[in-house]
Amino acid sequence: MGASKNGRKRPHTEAEELDPASFEDRDNGAVKASKRARVEERRSLFVRSLPPGATSESLTDFFSQHYPVKHATVVVDQKTKESRGYGFVTLADAEDAAEAKKALNNQDWNGRRIRIDVAEPRQRNNTTGELPAHKVRKEELQRPPKLIVRNLPWSIKTSEQLSHLFRSFGKVKFADLPQDKGKLKGFGFVTLRGRPNAEQGSDDEDEEEGGAESLAPKRMTDNTSTVFIRNLPFTTTDEQLKDFFDHFGKVRYARVVMDKVTEKPAGTGFVCFYDVDDAKKCIKGAPRPDPSVAAAKNSILQDESADPDGKYTLDGRLLQVAQAVNKQEATNLADSSLAKRNEKDKRKLFLLNEGVIDRGSPLFNLLTPSEMQVRQASAAQRKKLVQGNPSLHLSLTRLAIRNIPRNMDSKDLKELARKAVVEFAKEVKAGRRQPLSKEENARDGKDAKEKEHERKAKGKGIIRQAKIVFESGQGQKMPEKDGGKSRGYGFIEYTSHHWALMGLRYLNGHQLENEVGKKQRLVVEFAIENAQVVQRRRANEERSRQLNPEHNKAAKAEGQPKTNAQHTRDDKKRGRKGDRGDKVHKGGKDRGSKQAEEEGGRKPETDAEMKHRLIARTRVMRKKKALSRGKK
Repeated sequence: MGASKNGRKRPHTEAEELDPASFEDRDNGAVKASKRARVEERRSLFVRSLPPGATSESLTDFFSQHYPVKHATVVVDQKTKESRGYGFVTLADAEDAAEAKKALNNQDWNGRRIRIDVAEPRQRNNTTGELPAHKVRKEELQRPPKLIVRNLPWSIKTSEQLSHLFRSFGKVKFADLPQDKGKLKGFGFVTLRGRPNAEQGSDDEDEEEGGAESLAPKRMTDNTSTVFIRNLPFTTTDEQLKDFFDHFGKVRYARVVMDKVTEKPAGTGFVCFYDVDDAKKCIKGAPRPDPSVAAAKNSILQDESADPDGKYTLDGRLLQVAQAVNKQEATNLADSSLAKRNEKDKRKLFLLNEGVIDRGSPLFNLLTPSEMQVRQASAAQRKKLVQGNPSLHLSLTRLAIRNIPRNMDSKDLKELARKAVVEFAKEVKAGRRQPLSKEENARDGKDAKEKEHERKAKGKGIIRQAKIVFESGQGQKMPEKDGGKSRGYGFIEYTSHHWALMGLRYLNGHQLENEVGKKQRLVVEFAIENAQVVQRRRANEERSRQLNPEHNKAAKAEGQPKTNAQHTRDDKKRGRKGDRGDKVHKGGKDRGSKQAEEEGGRKPETDAEMKHRLIARTRVMRKKKALSRGKK
């Protein structure tokens, strides 16, 4: 920026304010060569008429649904920090920028029609002429080629995983996975160093579109030429699978599905043919399982008559071939199948996998070796525990928290539990986290909405209980109010499963600081409970409700909802002694209530019946005393 003769900085003109180079000058103090190159290469777009609530993150999400975004920023007022209604987006190359301007200009975004122009570099004192045609062509050839990868497997959830998939073809300079409202769209972009590497990757990945072709994002992937394979040997590789199915027709690609937890083959895969007829022929000739045999007891013996030619037998295993479906349909089928399996799993053992951090997760790389060892030991111990005792099951709403800083109390834990649900929802909205699936939301039952309405009507929160276990100086458990020392673990109980699931996924691996500033990550899992203990607790609660309905009604009518303990305290304050028949025996229960608990279904006595019984008992005691005096 220049200065006037009196030494003051000259004000920015509107033209300079709308210039990305000028904007970057004010942010960084100087124009960096790399940023100026973006504009000169016509990769940057100037976007106007943005919605009032637009942020740099939402602008990135909007454009990344269609094209790979390198950088996006919304210009804000320096004083109010509010959006000024325009911003800049830098895409991977000029071709994408031109396509984006053509496709997205005048599109509606949150009620505003955005205006897009290709950002022009600000002309300085010296102007540069146009480059010769042969130099322009040379620069175009030197640009890193970009590949569009469609029909991505669902195991590819991060750009790091996509980059790892193409590393065998050369150095990956850039990889991007577009998302729409937090959900992956099934395609991605990869930029490799060197055109030969990109061409090899394109040929081997069997993408006929080529590296520079623009994307039609709303086009659905055609799966008519793709078949889904089950019962694969666990030693099968992509190359072996492709070679095996070559006798049905020319194979475009073959992929073995990897288990996301173990990172080992899952026994299934996909084979895509060039010709749809070859795929249909492969499916039509596949052996069908005999229902009578399927209903019988499972056998390790292979039925040789099912595949006499051996076309569908790989390493001694009979393959099951079916038509592949699109991602949405496959997701629905998977959710339906998972829901059926979970309904049969009365002990909810499928929740053992919640809290396990996958090797492909970004959080996994942040864990120290000791933290990984603790988590692995915990998972093995929990699995062994539930397998050895059929009475144990996993709670849907209760979480077990470990590695809690010793300076936290139950109140802090409850506040953290509330914050976890709120932050989880924010990250889903921002596209940084996957939302809960339909199957996960359906676990609460059909009456979940009614229960949620009742909870809100009563003004209750989503946290039913949050407590940290404390101990005395001798290591014995003691109440928190007595000033004990935290053991570093506790429990959080939510009102419903979906709140608990949101809380677990946010808190697991969440980093906190202890009193000395040392950072430690929480270990969060669904709590293991004993079914017999839970059943007894519920039975006692139900029995107590059945034993005191009339007492509760009378107390409500009088406006004095007192408990038996409160009546006893009031009597002591007045100096009255209760009758011997009303004395509480050891264990905290009187004979009448104890007998009623044993009989279970007997109705409680009315006040009149209790009065007659006490009078009769008093008379009997008087007679006994009189008889004893007469004997003396």
